[in-house]
Amino acid sequence: MRYVWLFLLFIAFPANALTPGDPLFSKQWYLTQIQAPAAWDITTGSTQVVVAVLDTGFDMDHPDLVRNVWLNSDEIAQDGVDNDHNGFIDDVNGWDFVDGDADPVPDKSKAFDEDAVAHGSVIAGVIGATATNGEGIAGINWNVRLMNIRILDNQGTGNSGSATDAITYAVDNGAHVINLSFTGFEIDDRFKAALKRAFEAGVVIVAAVGNAKDGGINVDVKPIYPACHGENEAEDWVIGVASSDKTDTKSSFSNYGALCTDVAAPGEDILSTAYHDPSWSAFASDLYIGGSSGTSVAAPMVAGAAALLKATYPAITPKAVETVLRLSADPIKAAGDAVGKVGAGRLNIARAFAIAPSFVNAPAPAPASVTTQAQPGGLIKLACLGETLSDDPCRAVYYFGTDGKRHAFPNEKVYFSWYTDFASIITISKSSMSSLPLGKNITYHPGKKLVKFLSVPTVHAVSKGGVLRAIASEEIATALYGSAWNQQVDDISDAFFGNYRRGEPITASTQYNVTAERASVLSPDG
Repeated sequence: MRYVWLFLLFIAFPANALTPGDPLFSKQWYLTQIQAPAAWDITTGSTQVVVAVLDTGFDMDHPDLVRNVWLNSDEIAQDGVDNDHNGFIDDVNGWDFVDGDADPVPDKSKAFDEDAVAHGSVIAGVIGATATNGEGIAGINWNVRLMNIRILDNQGTGNSGSATDAITYAVDNGAHVINLSFTGFEIDDRFKAALKRAFEAGVVIVAAVGNAKDGGINVDVKPIYPACHGENEAEDWVIGVASSDKTDTKSSFSNYGALCTDVAAPGEDILSTAYHDPSWSAFASDLYIGGSSGTSVAAPMVAGAAALLKATYPAITPKAVETVLRLSADPIKAAGDAVGKVGAGRLNIARAFAIAPSFVNAPAPAPASVTTQAQPGGLIKLACLGETLSDDPCRAVYYFGTDGKRHAFPNEKVYFSWYTDFASIITISKSSMSSLPLGKNITYHPGKKLVKFLSVPTVHAVSKGGVLRAIASEEIATALYGSAWNQQVDDISDAFFGNYRRGEPITASTQYNVTAERASVLSPDG
């Protein structure tokens, strides 16, 4: 019996998703957009998970944050002694690398920018404002521990030296996730090394890709750090985050890039906690601030999602977190040069939980126990217990490549460009499946179909290696595929743009031979 398995695209979620009763929850449109309420049916977070907020410092007395502030239980407050011998005296809740003390909050004795002073509190609220407490808003994590680390001054500026020391502090003091809502253009080798060390220690690092006028900049051309650190290494250390709006379109100000941008998240008109200090006239009244926009508020959405995943799967690796968040993302629209360069799509936390079990504790090499069931060059799927829905992720089909990795077919249409039925698929156990690292998605078989992306009308032919070649006219398409060529066109979600590469356009029918292209590869291995 033929079934439809739309890999990671249409997973059903519970209708009775958990929603908090916080007074301002209805104004937090982004939580519904990223399917946070459905994820809360699984977990609302854990006080065992620590998220380090490296920013301008946040209001630790805020009624929606105070319960979730990290406590260094090995340190005695204000006794002037480094009780835990970590090199920092009285660091009960974190550290201020701007002023060099244990009070990581803005300094009201110095000149300030209101937005900069509020920034850290906005970030902290998105990640972990306490829910169901009768106060204001709900964070993505209702329960979490927020480590307050100040590296940016009252004007929102800082230096890589402080950021480096802060990364080290966060790792050494037990952070599981680090949020970096700041950007720079220069490479500091010490800072880069600190990020690598954090990643290797199992810490998830999330960073904003930055903002710019006139549609943003391509960070592949002009790299932004820390989001672009690790891109040319064996592993990608940092999850780079772009901003999207209420219509799942790239924000006009958001930077983008095929390499440094991993996922997008809502980053416009965000309501969160404000910096509040009754003794500081500029911040004496408002407990909450609305209208915040930027990749800096999109990043903590992803950091918050990572913290939820860590709450349920403590052993999940940073690489697995990135993979899960990318594969579970919803399509996002973009225009111009940004098409296909805003990550895998917009964050969807509930779908991330639906697929996360397959990626927990997944070592890199394929063990012999798997190769005895499925040889490289074969098709595999996960064993499903009992009846499952047609869109259940356990029905996803993979090609077991000669590189030892499993390569997903994004949908049924791609699968049938390579195979005529499902007879060759071998079912393997969850443990065997999770032991196989995930490789790149399978692209359409060359010469079998014409394809186009949903956001643009251009029709492409496919060549070996997932190379797309734009067809210049309907006359050329007719010469290649016949008068019914338009019936051979399949739409591709923009989320899968990164699976393909651009080739030279086809400006004459003699520049592409359908028969030769079909014969150019015999399997997805090429």
